[in-house]
Amino acid sequence: MIENYGDRYHLIDKKALEDKKLDRDQLVDFVKNSGISEIGKNYNIVSIIGSQSTGKSTLLNQLFGTKFDVQNRQQSVGQTTVGIWISKDVQNNVVVLDVEGSDSVERKSGENMVENQTALMALAMSHCFIINVFLNALGQHTSCQLSIIKIIMQQNLKLFQQDTVKHIIFVVRDWDEDANYDEASRRLNGYLLNIWKEIPKPDQYKETDFHELFSVQVFTLVYYKMKKEFAEQTNQLHSKLANQQDPNFIFQNFDYEKNVRWSDMPQYLSNIWEVISNNKDLNLPNEKILISNMRCQQIKLEALEGVKQLNEDLQNRVRIKYVDNFGQECQTILNKARKIYDKDARDYHIEVYKEKEKELKDELINRFYTFFQKQTEQLKHYYMELLAENLEQLKKESIYNLPDKLNELDLLKLQFEEKITKSVIEVGQWQEEDHIRYFKQQFDNHTKQFVEAQLATFKQQLDNIIKSECDKIVSQQVLNISPKFWLQIEMDYYSMIQDKYQKYEILLLGLRVQLKQVEDYLNKFEEDSFYNLKQVIAVASGRFKDQLFQQFKSQFVRASDGQPRNWQKLTEEEIFHIYTEARDKVFSLLELLRIRKIKFIRQQFTMKQKAKTLIIPSGQKIQYQIASDTDSDDIVLNEVFYTQVKMQLAEDIDVQYQDAIQKHKQDFLQNIPKPFWFLLLFFMYDDVLRWMGNPLFLYPILIILCFVGFCIAIGLHSLPKLAFQWVFRTFNQAVIPLIFGGISKLKGS
Repeated sequence: MIENYGDRYHLIDKKALEDKKLDRDQLVDFVKNSGISEIGKNYNIVSIIGSQSTGKSTLLNQLFGTKFDVQNRQQSVGQTTVGIWISKDVQNNVVVLDVEGSDSVERKSGENMVENQTALMALAMSHCFIINVFLNALGQHTSCQLSIIKIIMQQNLKLFQQDTVKHIIFVVRDWDEDANYDEASRRLNGYLLNIWKEIPKPDQYKETDFHELFSVQVFTLVYYKMKKEFAEQTNQLHSKLANQQDPNFIFQNFDYEKNVRWSDMPQYLSNIWEVISNNKDLNLPNEKILISNMRCQQIKLEALEGVKQLNEDLQNRVRIKYVDNFGQECQTILNKARKIYDKDARDYHIEVYKEKEKELKDELINRFYTFFQKQTEQLKHYYMELLAENLEQLKKESIYNLPDKLNELDLLKLQFEEKITKSVIEVGQWQEEDHIRYFKQQFDNHTKQFVEAQLATFKQQLDNIIKSECDKIVSQQVLNISPKFWLQIEMDYYSMIQDKYQKYEILLLGLRVQLKQVEDYLNKFEEDSFYNLKQVIAVASGRFKDQLFQQFKSQFVRASDGQPRNWQKLTEEEIFHIYTEARDKVFSLLELLRIRKIKFIRQQFTMKQKAKTLIIPSGQKIQYQIASDTDSDDIVLNEVFYTQVKMQLAEDIDVQYQDAIQKHKQDFLQNIPKPFWFLLLFFMYDDVLRWMGNPLFLYPILIILCFVGFCIAIGLHSLPKLAFQWVFRTFNQAVIPLIFGGISKLKGS
């Protein structure tokens, strides 16, 4: 088991070399207990390489105050450091790696792979290499660690791809004041340049200057037993490596953001060592990204867990009812999750950090979107119910108040849009415009259906009003039929319908009916109104005979001053003249009503939409249009009806004339006392009964009754009346005077 020695830790020991893996749990404990984890990303790692038993551990202890094991030369000379030990500067954020020495006699032949692996591990971790050499070994290839340096150069290009500059410090030990520093520096740099030329390089580095990738310094130290000078020189070197205020600090402008946080270093180093020890290709940037991915993913989940309760609370409230300021609450949850994430994840690889931050945001946004959909449903349901309630109330309103009321209802759409806008985090993120557009379509469709229903009801009422107005217009003319009968109806109807038309058009536009539909509504209104007029005229035509008869009576029976005529004072010639004049006037009016055709024209040139009724003589040839391309004739009085009315009117007029003639003749019959007539009937009743029993008398009476019934059945009810009048007149003028004349002569004689 790897042992933890307090302030130092055996990172790569024999077990790690054999098992090809690190004890990550032990490493986690060391990082936590040693306080290294507290430095986060703000650190530099310095490692030392060199030949075995050359005082590397002693130098590190002197430089950084560490407590690496050092060789006891009085006891033995051999390998002290196995693998890699790790510790930390006692005062500064410098992590130190003590790497196993090269050319170890303890390593069997063929085990130089261990040297390469530990060197590669140090390369993967370190920002600076201290190469420990002695002055007297500058000319020796092995003593200068050139083989290890070659590995470092090759792997640096492969692993880091100019990810960061590697610092190489040659520490020349046991420096003699007589030695030539420039020559030593030239020789060491020459070694490095030769290696640079020999190693294979990627295409992008073939023309690159060696010093762009490696910073090389040569530092000299006197013999360690010259304690004062040695201490002064090591302090200078330590300041270069650890003191950020030193003008010669070698890590100036270092990008600490590229470091792996020490809290994640156990996982990072375990991955690297597994790759190195199994001789697999190593890609350190990818390893850093892998660690960043792993940790940022974990931190993202922690952030999601941190706002889980807030999410659930918001979800539960949305399920019940609309949540005001929903978008603001979502933004608050998102900000809190970001804050939790940013606190622990901002030190990781920037691209991974941003990627996982975006995943965190997207995941929360997706959750919020499911809440938003429910929120939108709640909101739509609320406002559609509110619309339904308002529309139900509007049914009680006058339709002429609806335009203003509908404008007030539009506020509901604005309120919905405002609330939806407040329910999003970013404009356009959840296609809220589509929800708003769909809601407005539903809103307008419901309003349109309501308006159409109200218009249908109103149209029925309007038709009744139009019909009533038409009835008044026609009735007024029928009550006093004149030569201006049709013209006056047309003028009155046109005046009435134009007023209704304009109000109807304004109402339709106020109710937001589309222009094409407005035109259809108005066309239908015109046609229906004109149809109502025709129906009223058709019904009124049944009153023409009676009204004309009344007009005849008013002219025939009464004088110009309105007083009844005294037929006894007029001669029969005068009575006939009055009769003829009144009859001709009435028949001329009847002729005016005969076979009239009503035409409906929509005149675009006088107004936008206009109904026009024209009543024309039957002999005039014209196209009759109900619509722009349809012909139709509307006959008020057809020939049969006209003939029937004329006959009935003639019969009634003739009766009036005969009545006037009878009143003109005041003969003796009018002076016979009424009791005498009753007396006559009393003495003749037995003769009447005897006559009824005689077939010669009964059958003619039955024939006369059948004739009367037949005439009534076919509509000629006035014909029997005329026949009886004629018989009675003949009997009165011829037979009765003859009978009573003879009686008078007998009395005279």
